[in-house]
Amino acid sequence: MAITALVSGLVSAAADNDPTTVGTIAVAGALTIFGLEWVLLLIIPMLVVVQMLATRLAGASHRGLQSAVRRRYGPALAWISLSAIVAVNVITLGADLQAGTAALKLMTGVREQIWAIPLAIVIACMLSWENFDKTRKIFAILPLAFLAYTAAAVMAHPDWAAVAHGFIPNFDGKKATTQTILALFGTLLTAYAYFWQTVEVAKDRPPRRRLLTAELATIPGILFTFVILWFILIATAATLGVHHRPIETAQDAARALAPFAGRYAPIVFAIGLFGSAILAVPVLAAGTANAMCETLAWQGSLDDTPRKAPRHYAVIYGSLAVAAALCFLHVPTVTLLFIASIAGGLATPLTLVLMVLLVRDRSTMRGARASPWLVGAGWAVVAIVTVAGIGFLIQS
Repeated sequence: MAITALVSGLVSAAADNDPTTVGTIAVAGALTIFGLEWVLLLIIPMLVVVQMLATRLAGASHRGLQSAVRRRYGPALAWISLSAIVAVNVITLGADLQAGTAALKLMTGVREQIWAIPLAIVIACMLSWENFDKTRKIFAILPLAFLAYTAAAVMAHPDWAAVAHGFIPNFDGKKATTQTILALFGTLLTAYAYFWQTVEVAKDRPPRRRLLTAELATIPGILFTFVILWFILIATAATLGVHHRPIETAQDAARALAPFAGRYAPIVFAIGLFGSAILAVPVLAAGTANAMCETLAWQGSLDDTPRKAPRHYAVIYGSLAVAAALCFLHVPTVTLLFIASIAGGLATPLTLVLMVLLVRDRSTMRGARASPWLVGAGWAVVAIVTVAGIGFLIQS
């Protein structure tokens, strides 16, 4: 049973590497080589804190983030928070859907735009089926293809002294570096991830005596996720970054796997990219619908059929339609993924502030408020991401 749980956790962690995250890490490796490894290291405890806050909020209040905001602070602030979540979700939806079409192009040679509408329809059907969770588990194995970056990173023969030096904080003040730091914060601390966490935990309703266990249970998956991301950064830096080759398309990003997969690198990358897209896009679409339903006090979830929750599914279908339309803007795939991450970085502080305030609110937490150290750590995360966002805006 322990081995099964471990394998399940590893697969889940690999699935957390959605296209936006993979694309942003690849850009970081190509632009800064090993220079931002320290940012990845910094984000690990930041993400642990954010996930613990989300778990504590939902486990104690039995509400998702938007529902808690609306109940405590009223509809006006809930609408502001909703606007931030939906705006970032839709941009990320379009980027991740386009990543799925780019993966299909790598596998078939058929141009990306041809796949946009069919893929959106397939995902809409997946979300409408009552056995969505079973369908999702089938695709959850595909992102494990990204483990190939582990071998590619070693076989690329990077300068390991330079790799080690990358963990020492260093900031050169360049605009590209500031953008990349904000993008890393935006993709790994994005609001949709911890909003979805609150929805899932609120649905499970863990006993209060097990809240700490539920909070700590997120840590192994986070650590495994970051190991994969670290190897993606090393492989990309060692194969593309040191040669000053920019990354804009999925084909560009796939080249980092060449030391391991050779001429099959595009196919291996495409398998992982498609799997991560087919997992991330439904979560983003459903998360957008959940945020809307919680804000407007609508009934509806993926446990309901489209007939029982028409407004919930209308939001899902509408967000997928907008995402498909974004695929026709002819923005290079990895560039769009990077833009989505920057948008996430700019919007994250607002929802983070609300979550930190809520976990210390007596009426919301019903006697199970977060500890002062966790709240303090939450404010530290808010401050760091806010400073990165301000730095980006000043340099823009």
